[in-house]
Amino acid sequence: MPTDSFTTSWLAARLGADPARIEVRRRGGELFAVPIQGGREHLYPAWQFDPQGNPLPAVERVVNAARAAGMDDSALNDFLQRRAGTGGPRMWELIRAGRADFVVDSLRSAA
Repeated sequence: MPTDSFTTSWLAARLGADPARIEVRRRGGELFAVPIQGGREHLYPAWQFDPQGNPLPAVERVVNAARAAGMDDSALNDFLQRRAGTGGPRMWELIRAGRADFVVDSLRSAA
């Protein structure tokens, strides 16, 4: 995972939302988070947010494609850390670069 990640409480404060609302958005696929501490707590990688703190629109699409392929959040995190080709960018970097179609296609092939 990238070193920049946010806890639910920090993200809620940053977005001006209740932590329960953040959890609803995670469960609904709007936000991506990696479970920690036995799955009770989550970390939200910073790469999925634009400079204003809004989730990138492609995040929901990628999360939903992963769930449809049977991947849980830990497996999706592993996938997003993979590089596209030898020495290429990581999958999450491609999402940030606007290449969500490539990531979704690669995800479906990997699943």
